[in-house]
Amino acid sequence: MYRGRLHAVLAWALVALPLLLPACEDGNGELTLLPEQLQLDKLLPDLTGKSLPPEPPPKPRSEGSRDALTAGTVGELTLLADVNPVTLRGFGLVVGLAGTGSTDCPTSVRDYLVDFLSKQIALQGRRKPEQSPAELIDSPDTAVVEVAGVAPAGSRGGTRFDLRVRALAGTTTTSLSGGMLLPTEMRIFDVAASGEGLFFGQVLAEAGGPVAISPFAESAQAVSDADPRAATVLGGGRILEPRMARLTLLRPNYQTARQMERRINERFGQSPRIANAQSAGYVELQTPPEYAPRPELFQRVVAYLPLQNEPAVVERRLKDLSEAALSGSGEYEAISLSWEALGRAALPGLQPFYANTNPTLRFFAARAGLRLGDPAAVAVMSELAQAAPHAERILAIRELSYSSAPQAPLRLVRLLDESDQEIRVAAYEALVQLGHSGAIKSTKFPFALDRAQLNFSLDVVDSSGPPLIYVRRTRLPRIAVFGRAARLNTPVFYTQASDALTVHTVDGSNDISVFIKRGGKLSPQVITPPRVVDLVTALAALPGEGGGRPRGLALPYSRVVQVLADLCRDETISAPLVFEQATITDILGPRAIPERPEGETRIEDEPVDQPAPTEEKPPPPRRSTRERATPAPADSAPEAPREPAPRRPVRPDGQ
Repeated sequence: MYRGRLHAVLAWALVALPLLLPACEDGNGELTLLPEQLQLDKLLPDLTGKSLPPEPPPKPRSEGSRDALTAGTVGELTLLADVNPVTLRGFGLVVGLAGTGSTDCPTSVRDYLVDFLSKQIALQGRRKPEQSPAELIDSPDTAVVEVAGVAPAGSRGGTRFDLRVRALAGTTTTSLSGGMLLPTEMRIFDVAASGEGLFFGQVLAEAGGPVAISPFAESAQAVSDADPRAATVLGGGRILEPRMARLTLLRPNYQTARQMERRINERFGQSPRIANAQSAGYVELQTPPEYAPRPELFQRVVAYLPLQNEPAVVERRLKDLSEAALSGSGEYEAISLSWEALGRAALPGLQPFYANTNPTLRFFAARAGLRLGDPAAVAVMSELAQAAPHAERILAIRELSYSSAPQAPLRLVRLLDESDQEIRVAAYEALVQLGHSGAIKSTKFPFALDRAQLNFSLDVVDSSGPPLIYVRRTRLPRIAVFGRAARLNTPVFYTQASDALTVHTVDGSNDISVFIKRGGKLSPQVITPPRVVDLVTALAALPGEGGGRPRGLALPYSRVVQVLADLCRDETISAPLVFEQATITDILGPRAIPERPEGETRIEDEPVDQPAPTEEKPPPPRRSTRERATPAPADSAPEAPREPAPRRPVRPDGQ
């Protein structure tokens, strides 16, 4: 059977764990997210030059292997190729470092950056900047960095992925905190390249955006151990061209390749064509738009697509699937994918299982129906999201997040009031993905160095449940506050170790004052009510006047997260703060898929291989000080550092 029975069993075992929603493009036109983000620290070569371990060779598969689920399908005759992530690398310039950068730069990198940045200025039609690219590189307020990311397998053009940036070895850069990565080209990571060879090869992605010294750790010690010369850019990479997958025929045959091409296009789309037979040995696949958030799912579904589409064949196929479902074989994942591969023609065969007493079979039948747009499946999946065992609830919420049915958001809103943090966060992520604005009110804060860039989004979640703060650490940066009324306990006095930022209660009032020291000068005080939402706004809003008073301090995402984590840790905020947690894919890595060489008879030009995805490992918030006492006078003020499908939340204290 395609990929083997063992894989099917493992797949169900893994998805049954309490994983939160992966990311995808949400209804507000945000970054495209992959269903299971890959973790940068697990997948990237060390930026000092160490390479990834070689992939194991493909395991041979018997061409005679047939059973009721794979007989007559695409997967029986092919293997998938070109569906592993591809690590990309580039070299760029981080600006806005306020003296923590360096003037050091290897000659080959310097020449490349001067040429590239000069072309960027010319292409964008900008007037001559105050500093030339060469002068920027020579400034202590900038740092030359190496950029790496893992581009998603099967991703369509425009797919976003996270980046890891690191100051070049041997340079005197001390910190990337608060900087912004200028536009950067990314190519396939070649560990053997050096000198000018670092800049050869096709540009597969572009990168840029606010740089974050990651605050997403679970202990103060982890914060102090964080390397300030390394940082991330959440969602900072963008695929330029779609990365194709390939179906490699076990026995190259021109007619079979054309038959597969025709059948796949009939099922998934003729315009643009999803499949193209490139030779007698392989068929090139492009991910359809409806599967853009989950390209791996599309590749799995294609494997179960029957090559024949006559009514008698479909009827027989449905009968075989029903018998397999009732046999107790446990092949539910394969059966569900087989129903999905058939398209809406499968609905009459799978709908009777919506009421089956076996909850696992019921889930997989409803999953296939939901993916095929059956309104009746929404009610079944919603019921599972409400009352199934915990792990199945998470999976049901995840499936609802991909549904186009108008009832889906209404079913998810109810889950925001639950006491279970994982369920609440999963429902929130699902609603964000669906673009639901009824229960979630969003405010976008621009990045101070470039107001066209997003610093982060603050989401106020309408929930009657206990207060909760949730922080994204991958993809698009977001902070979600469950319950607008979540408050700070007063009186409060908070400073950071650097004494750059101070938060304290105003004398004779419950309001709080927030100010910062920059360049030896104190900012104006921002006075705000002692609510979490108002504090976040005061920290992140641009400093412009609002109603005659300063509005905010324009702190970057990671700095705001540090403050919230500190205040939650010392119970100034009586609400748990949970971070987005890694998925099983992060922990174990993506599935390896074997490749086979294509046939020798060409039909069209050789296709060009393209990129694949990633993510990043979080670090933490800093130590905070809270005293229920009279605040220090304003002149004894502080100084500031700075910074950036789903997953299981985790408390900063590790619980």
